[in-house]
Amino acid sequence: MKEELLNKAKLWQVEYKRHDYNPKYIFKNSETKIETLFSLSFFLSIMSIETLFNQPFKKKIKIVHNKFYKTIFLKRFQKLERIEINSFAFSLFLIFQKLFEEHEPLKSYASDLIEYTVSHWSCIDKLSHDDFFTRKKNVNLLWKKNKPIVLSRTYESRIDLIFLLYKSFELGISDKKIIKQNLSVLIFSVSKALKEFRFDVLKELKNKRL
Repeated sequence: MKEELLNKAKLWQVEYKRHDYNPKYIFKNSETKIETLFSLSFFLSIMSIETLFNQPFKKKIKIVHNKFYKTIFLKRFQKLERIEINSFAFSLFLIFQKLFEEHEPLKSYASDLIEYTVSHWSCIDKLSHDDFFTRKKNVNLLWKKNKPIVLSRTYESRIDLIFLLYKSFELGISDKKIIKQNLSVLIFSVSKALKEFRFDVLKELKNKRL
């Protein structure tokens, strides 16, 4: 099943890249519920990645996936892999929170959206099937633990998610002033990402019956 999903993401991205990932065209051709959710998940992965790349400490979450690095620098690799997975997960959860506020019925498909989004993300990064499975397993564990926060619509819950995202970078800073500055930058970046939410995608999605 994990191989099938990763292969499906690859074929999907090759197909729709030729159409500049146009939401109108994509959702018009998404005939089933699974196809619609799979298409939505591509845009969720892009929004989550963009949230991370807007950070001044983005180099902390960019790693090289190859067997040589993984073998020679195993502990370093494991830490970077953990940072990458955790930071992506909390970025995705922040996007989820906005998505569910705008279209509540999608809450019912959270587990499917996680699986499909991680498959698109792994395909973009050209990962192996085993690395995809590792990502999916860990994002699901974080979802089970943090689901109540994500599904809450309070301002406090969003701040909690932003703080969890900040912790996921594992910056190792003890200076409270620097932490406060970093959090301010992160809050601004997340707010910007949510304001630039792909409402064009949501518009096309709402025309589909789930």
